[in-house]
Amino acid sequence: MRNHLNGIDHVVVVVGDLDQAVSDYEALGFNLTPRGHHSLGSANHCAMFGKDYLELLGLPPGFTGAPAFARFLEAGGPGLAALALRTDDAQGAHAELLVAGMTPGEVRDFSRPVDLDGRQAEARFRTLDMPPAGTPGAHTFACQHYTPEVAWRPGYDSHPNGVTGLDALVLVSETPEHDLECYGALLDVPVAPYGLGWRLEMPGASLIAVEPGNVDWLAHGQRHAPRALPHLAVIRFRVADLARTAGVLAQAGVSFLTQADGNLQVSPDHAQGVTVVFVL
Repeated sequence: MRNHLNGIDHVVVVVGDLDQAVSDYEALGFNLTPRGHHSLGSANHCAMFGKDYLELLGLPPGFTGAPAFARFLEAGGPGLAALALRTDDAQGAHAELLVAGMTPGEVRDFSRPVDLDGRQAEARFRTLDMPPAGTPGAHTFACQHYTPEVAWRPGYDSHPNGVTGLDALVLVSETPEHDLECYGALLDVPVAPYGLGWRLEMPGASLIAVEPGNVDWLAHGQRHAPRALPHLAVIRFRVADLARTAGVLAQAGVSFLTQADGNLQVSPDHAQGVTVVFVL
């Protein structure tokens, strides 16, 4: 694996109605951080885990501050739009990719204010866009946290549904081996057969790619978003106790499917265009 790209930092679900997204994900049993407001006009809530997290990113009507996200929402509605890779040194990752013959974007610094129990703090990041040819199906960037203590606040990494972290993301593609090998070349990680698809294993969460006709192997009855292939369609979350998760979903009135292996699957209708699967 690359020295300065160390797995998945977080995933971004882009939504048009952030209030509804909060309601949906709280019903799924996630404990979300308070709303954060970005200088460009977008806003977010996050579900924080041990080493990674889920970001719900809301775009107001007419938003133009992040064209890639605005186009994604316009093209197919809410869904899993972006993948953020973990880096300890975005500038080092940039240099490393250049040496490998790739063309990453520019390193950028940004921040957003955070209310810490009435005290104003600032979450600061450095990001690096990955070469689009190396990450088919998702806007992908590396994220370096300057203030992890602000992002991972005490009390927000414990969730009623028992989720402990991201397990895998599923890319639906007409050429799954080829597309996943693009990610493999970017990260310098081998791709291996995995059931009816292909898998790229990293520290923490992995990437899985399957053809549209094989999605049922991982997510029974997956309904594709009306957007072009390839695209990320499924998030698998690790949990400590599936019975506890099932109880939380049932109490909230969220319908779910128990897969043959015991994993629990929630329809995209309940999760802003994303199929959510809870696994041990």
